[in-house]
Formats: sequence, C-alpha cells, structure tokens
Amino acid sequence: MAPFLTDLDDRAAVKGSRDPLGIQAIWTRFGRHVVHNLTTVSSSVRDFTTLLLGYWLVERVAETGARGAELATFLKWEQLAAYARAAVNKDLSFRGVERVVRNLNEGPRIVLSAERTYQILGDQKIYGLWGLYTVPARASGLIETDPPRLSEAARDFVERQYLPALADAAGREARSLVKLLGESAARLDVRGKDARLIEAVARVLKPRIPAKERAFYREALVYGGPDDRTQGRQRALADLLLAPPFAAGAFAWSPPAVGQLAKTARIREGEASVLAYRLDRIRHCETLVAPAATLFSFLLARDGATVPEVAAVLRERWGARVTTLDVAGVESLKTEIGAAANDPAVGERWVRFGERLSVGDYVASVQLLLEQNRHVMKSRSGAAPWAEEQDGRLMVRFHDEGGNLPAREDLPELWRFPYFLDSLRAVTRALKEG
Repeated sequence: MAPFLTDLDDRAAVKGSRDPLGIQAIWTRFGRHVVHNLTTVSSSVRDFTTLLLGYWLVERVAETGARGAELATFLKWEQLAAYARAAVNKDLSFRGVERVVRNLNEGPRIVLSAERTYQILGDQKIYGLWGLYTVPARASGLIETDPPRLSEAARDFVERQYLPALADAAGREARSLVKLLGESAARLDVRGKDARLIEAVARVLKPRIPAKERAFYREALVYGGPDDRTQGRQRALADLLLAPPFAAGAFAWSPPAVGQLAKTARIREGEASVLAYRLDRIRHCETLVAPAATLFSFLLARDGATVPEVAAVLRERWGARVTTLDVAGVESLKTEIGAAANDPAVGERWVRFGERLSVGDYVASVQLLLEQNRHVMKSRSGAAPWAEEQDGRLMVRFHDEGGNLPAREDLPELWRFPYFLDSLRAVTRALKEG
C-alpha cells in the first residue's frame, strides 16, 4: 500500500505548537491513512456551515464592487454568525466565544468590523475559521481553486438549503446581508431593529443538524468527500464509531480502545481488513510515542540531574521494564516512521527507543530521546537541543515545570496524540440520525 503523504501535513499543525521530538510528522502520517480530510480542530459541523456561507457571501460582496475585501467580509460574517449562535441559540461551542459573550453582556449593540478592536479572536484570520477550516474544507471537496471559492456542489447546497431560510429577514439572495457585510463597519442592535436578521442567521446555525442537511455533510466530512484518499477506510471507521462503546459520550481514546476498534473491523471485514491493519499501526505508534513525549517532558524538569539518576526514577515509577510495547509491532513501524521524517535513521532510532524501553534499559532510552531531540532541532535551522548531556549531567535549555510521569498502572491507557480520530468521531456523532 503506497502512502499518500510524505511531507508534514500542514492540516495537522496548530499555530504555536511545540514538537521537540518530531512526533507530529509521525502521528499525522499514521492518522491520514484512516482520516483524510479533517484536522485536529475542524470538528464542528456548524463551523463548516459558517465557512460555506461565509465564502458564498464573500463572492456576492465582491460582485457589488467591494473587491479586495474578501477577508474583511469573511471576518465580519464570522462575527455575525458567532453573535447569533450565542445570543439566540445559546450555543457557546464556537471559536471566539469569550469575547462574544463579553460584548453581548455589555449591551445589545455590536459592531462587525475587520479592525483588530472588533475581532472576536486575538488574530481572527489565523485562529478563526478562515485560517483553520479552509484547508479541511478544500480536502473535503467543499472549497476549490485559488483564490479559494465554493465548489459547485457546495454552492448549490448553500443556495438551496440556506438562502431560503435567510430570505424573510435578508431578502432574495440575502441582499440586505450582502449590503451589510459590504460596509467597512456595521453596527447592529441584537435585540432591536436587527433582531430578525440575527434570528434568521441563528436558525441556519442551530446545533442540531436537520435530516435534509445530514446527507450532504456526511458525504463531505464523514466519508472524506469526492477525493477520499483512504479508499473507503474513513467511511468504514465512521460506521464503527456509531456503535457502542465508541459512540458513548464518556468514551475516551486509548491504545486498548483503538485495539478494540481494529478487532471490530476484522469481525466486519475479515482478517484481511486494511482498516484493522491501519488501526493496529496507530495503536503500536501511540504506545511508542506517548511514553516518549511524557518522558521527554520529565527530562525538561530535571536540569542538573545525571542520566542514571533519571533512570532510577523511571525504574521506580515504571517498574523493571515497560510492558505496554509490542516490540514486533513497533519494529513494523520503522520504515514508515523513517518516511514520515524523510530520514530512515529516525525510524531506526525510534525502534531502538522502544526496544530499550521494553527491556528496562532506561539509560539508553533517555540517551536516544536526547539524540532524537538534537536531530530534530538541528534540522530546524541548526537550533540548539532543548536538553543534552554535558559533563555527565542534563543541561536543559527549555524548562518544563510540569514533567510528571504517569504511574506504571496508567501506561496502558496513555494517549497523547490525536491521529484525527476524535475530529471524525465528533463530526460523525453530530450527524448521527435520530
């Protein structure tokens, strides 16, 4: 099976994230074999609704002559949608909720503007829907071309599904809304003269997804859209997530839970199930990289300690050896981890780390993590490692005051990285019938 991602997938990245061991490239690659289109933050169907309507309105405002203002139009629409969701639907599950609630508490009059003072996030372009949802929407077949515009299917859906719902308050083709968003700054009275418009926007953004919308979103978001690169694995996985125990509200991801998913996939699809194979590889990957990330954070809080001293703490905390690793399973990941890092030596290093951890050689395990951090930082413009061994002691440049090690009994459930699984689960649950 040829992998379809070789470079770091920017859909996985969250601005400001730190990755001293290069783990993001690894979990991204393994996750993309089962979830093609979603990111760690694109888990809200109604945020996708807001995005689609925003792009439709951007085109309409541009047609009025307000060219060059695409981003400003979108930011103002995102603000309006947020105020409507909070004020009418009492839905506080959108980005920027704190500023929206604060502004509404100060009074019913709001200002829609691209100026920084009125944005609902510190940098709404980057941390709002324009920055975080456009790429997953493109991967889902909802956005195309450059500059980005709605796909034909998405435009037809918006015009068929949402414009009639806006017509009473915004007029045909949402003309009054288009005019409003074309202004550099628009002042609205949420409970007064503009209440009907706010309520109309809120209606199309109700948290519960009506049946007539589900089929469209299910095909695009849950099944991966027309360019699903998982060859149907994402759809099969989504179907599994609708059944107990995976559909339960209290469900939590863990290596055993992913193992149960793989087992269920084999029952449904047979021993040759490719989905089960990919899920097992995610499980093996997490039993390797989750302890590594936890251990490295621990090292960052041990400036001045010797490696044998750290190893002694590990032995006391984790026992004579770490038994949660399937050494053969981890060994099978070597080539793909190396491909994720564009360096076969990285795959070999990670496998050695797993092997050393599994036999309780904590000194070598620590030294391999320090070596991996040195490699990662050197590859990033020659930056200095966050921690290294000097004169027999740890010299930490990037301190972490946390660094708590999980107990030995907690290791089997240790889960640190998302693999896009929870985003798929969230979207799938939101679109569940009944």
